[in-house]
Amino acid sequence: MSAAAQDFRNVLRVLSSRQWALGLVLAAGCCSRTALYTGEKDAGISGDATGSGGLTGMGGEPGGGGISISGGVSLAGGGAGSGGANGSGGTRGSGGIGGTGGTTGSGGVFGMPCATNQDCPSNSTCCDGSDPSCDGTRLPAGDGTNAGELVASVDGLTVSDAITGLVWQRDGSGVRAGCSSDDKLTCTWDEAEAYCASLALGGLSGWRLPGWMELFTILNLAADWTGSTIDQTAFPNTPTEAYWTSSALGRSAAPMLVQFQGAAVSTDCGKLRYRVRCVRGARCYPTTRFLVLDGGLVRDTLTGLVWQQQGSTTAMTWADAQSYCSSVALGGFRMPTLKELDSLADPTLSAGQSIGSSAFPSTGTNRYWTASVPGPGAIPSDYAFLGDFSSIDSNTCDTGTGNTAKEGSKFMVRCVR
Repeated sequence: MSAAAQDFRNVLRVLSSRQWALGLVLAAGCCSRTALYTGEKDAGISGDATGSGGLTGMGGEPGGGGISISGGVSLAGGGAGSGGANGSGGTRGSGGIGGTGGTTGSGGVFGMPCATNQDCPSNSTCCDGSDPSCDGTRLPAGDGTNAGELVASVDGLTVSDAITGLVWQRDGSGVRAGCSSDDKLTCTWDEAEAYCASLALGGLSGWRLPGWMELFTILNLAADWTGSTIDQTAFPNTPTEAYWTSSALGRSAAPMLVQFQGAAVSTDCGKLRYRVRCVRGARCYPTTRFLVLDGGLVRDTLTGLVWQQQGSTTAMTWADAQSYCSSVALGGFRMPTLKELDSLADPTLSAGQSIGSSAFPSTGTNRYWTASVPGPGAIPSDYAFLGDFSSIDSNTCDTGTGNTAKEGSKFMVRCVR
């Protein structure tokens, strides 16, 4: 073979090997391209997954873990805030009914001091104890006077009662001008009324004899009975004697007296002479004082107290009476103090009983236990006070109010809260 022919064959061999290599390159390119294409296609699909998948976005479940937000339930746990209901639980504070002092606040506008009817709401009138139908006041808690209740004037001539709104003559033992006794210290009923009407004290006028319940409110039943049963700081030099009131008893029309040795209310038929302590002030007295409620209860709109309408149906000992009241349905009931029970009495009634029969039917002529017990002194410690609604229809000179009995004796009870 010639050299030229050999050279031509070598060229063909080279070209042939290059074509095969190029084919490999092209093939690789095609595969690579396919792979590239396939990769883009897959990426697009998985990308759709990402887009649709928003699944990752839905994996927004962690976002949907907005449950943390709904865990705003914690916010809703503002329920704890709404547990401000605990604040409304201030209802318990108003449950002050039991603190009988609750009585003080619970009378609302009724019982507040006034000068004219314009000072009072439409369902009340401005009046005082000189009117027998208006002889009732707000009541201090317990058997004495309350802390801060009685305030003496700077000149020492008068004492103001922050609960009843009354202003009292402080001196209970001095000379009473116009009275016919030799020492001018005691008066007849008519003389006592005239003395108070003409009194000018501490630059004030408008003095009068107190109604029996007004005078009864300043008794201190817990005081030592060897002395005068009154707050001796507010009312020094008070003799252990009886004081006139403007009230008269039932059909006997006998003037009533409050005794400051012990706690008796009595009457005088003989027109004798007794001590005088004057008072001034009027109050907004409710047109309808007693409201009959459901469940056999009666609300006193003046004092704010709620009473059993019927009371016990059988007599019982003092200790049993306490247990009976604490077990009364609806709860919160207790035995009343003597002042509270006596506040129901109406001495103007002239038949059957000295308590309003329309609000308290079937009271009859019974005597009722109170939670009040005498202070240290003449009476043994196992005695308690009774409220007596029995003698208003009599012509005797003793109402029986302020009676005491041994705690083992048996009497009725009317509970209060």
